Amino acid sequence: MKRTPLMISAVMASSLAVMASATTAEAASRPAIAKSILNHRGISLATTHDSGRPDKANAKQNIKDTAAGRKAKRSHYGTAPGGSVTLNKTMLNSMLKLNTAKRFTFRVTEVAGGSHSRGSKHYAGRAFDVGTVNGKRVSTSGAGYNNAKKFMRACRSYGAVLVLGPGDSGHSTHVHCQW
Repeated sequence: MKRTPLMISAVMASSLAVMASATTAEAASRPAIAKSILNHRGISLATTHDSGRPDKANAKQNIKDTAAGRKAKRSHYGTAPGGSVTLNKTMLNSMLKLNTAKRFTFRVTEVAGGSHSRGSKHYAGRAFDVGTVNGKRVSTSGAGYNNAKKFMRACRSYGAVLVLGPGDSGHSTHVHCQW
């Protein structure tokens, strides 16, 4: 089949559209990504901490603050330093893609809030924790374990530099994804 200028133009236009779409997704602002996270039914955001300590640094409030163009608050109890932090854009993009591209449904239990180990990347806005994946609580056996392991592999595929979960000390009930 001989290629005509019209066919070549159509192929080039299609390629440019795909490139523009990818570039647009990467160029989205932190607030735009956070708004998308808030609007996706497959991503649930905790409004309380596992510790039971109430504050305005819960996962949902962290994403709401980011969507509004503000820094995310950090908790001020235990080892938490208080103050606020800008959430990492790659982490936010990955959180969104875990739902939209990889089709996971999940519940984020912590982002920048809560009390974690000293020096935790949560405090730098570079990590989030997940307690439920595809409707199953993260656990050390059964579907909760299998879903967690698949989610952990997906986090790594999006560039997470540290992923902990069932089988790792202190992570039998949640997955920690860090950029």
